[in-house]
Amino acid sequence: MPALTFFAVAATAIRGGIGVRAPALSLRATPAVSMGEADASLMELARRRDFQSFVAQARDEPSSVLQLVKDAGVAGAISYTAVELTFFAVALPVGYVAWHASTGEWLQPLLLLRGDDVEGKARLLGLLLSYVVLLKTLFPVRLGSTLLLTPYTQRLIGGLTLPSGRGAAARGSLKAEIRSLAASSRGGVLPFDAAQQQRFDAALAELSALNPTPEPARSPLFSGTWECVWTTESELNFAVDKGLLGLPWRRTYQTIDVPRGTLTNVIEFEEGGFLRVGSTISPDAERGERFRFSFDSCAVRWRSLELPLPPVGRGWGELLYLDDELRVQRDVRGDLLVATRVG
Repeated sequence: MPALTFFAVAATAIRGGIGVRAPALSLRATPAVSMGEADASLMELARRRDFQSFVAQARDEPSSVLQLVKDAGVAGAISYTAVELTFFAVALPVGYVAWHASTGEWLQPLLLLRGDDVEGKARLLGLLLSYVVLLKTLFPVRLGSTLLLTPYTQRLIGGLTLPSGRGAAARGSLKAEIRSLAASSRGGVLPFDAAQQQRFDAALAELSALNPTPEPARSPLFSGTWECVWTTESELNFAVDKGLLGLPWRRTYQTIDVPRGTLTNVIEFEEGGFLRVGSTISPDAERGERFRFSFDSCAVRWRSLELPLPPVGRGWGELLYLDDELRVQRDVRGDLLVATRVG
């Protein structure tokens, strides 16, 4: 997210001294953009239904496509199952009819395997091998179809009204568990143990699947003041843990105004200290859960000394969950953030 990329910039100043390390800020921000563009490329190809390019790219690194499906949680699993069932429901009858068209007879595997019919067994083996090759060749296409279906599945799940208000109750329970685990880790400063990490990951995945807000980056709920309660961003956690040159950390928050196109990221420290970055922000033109940002101002204050810093950086973030009190977000670098509304 924009705040997290900014905090990477900010932490560089904290660690090395504001004046000495300022030129290194552009070095930290630039790779984040290129990484995001590389990650976005695969998703955008799927969104645009450019399957020829998608298949070529997915063949080079199929694990990255699988990871995108896994990251979608329950919605990804449902979409993958639906695509696979649909594919085989079509592929098996088509293969059966194709065998008849090419041989003039209907496929009867048990007859081909019967007795010492070596020719029949060879024909059946050849058919199976051809089928396996076809399945492997079309696997990236099936994954691409899964990625296309996943956003619609997420909206469907999020919009379901469960009996007796269980949808809202489930979201409330998951949010409470996430907040509790976040507090136990000091907002991400302390690592989870294995059991806590498993619970936290499961709660985030389930909550994302229950997202009640379609196209959240375009929703009025996105605007407001949000306070960070947990993140995987190491630079931000360093600022929380170590403070600013002896000034203890107080809080981290964002003020977002999508209609005006403004985003302000702030880390506050004791004695009036802060690190603050202003950015432009706008919803992505094609993806309703994604927004784009570009830094346009930056300043740091230590006690009575305030200095401007070069505002270098741009990228995107995507909202995994959004309602009137909680936001879950993944940024251009893959870092996660959980924020609560405070205004």
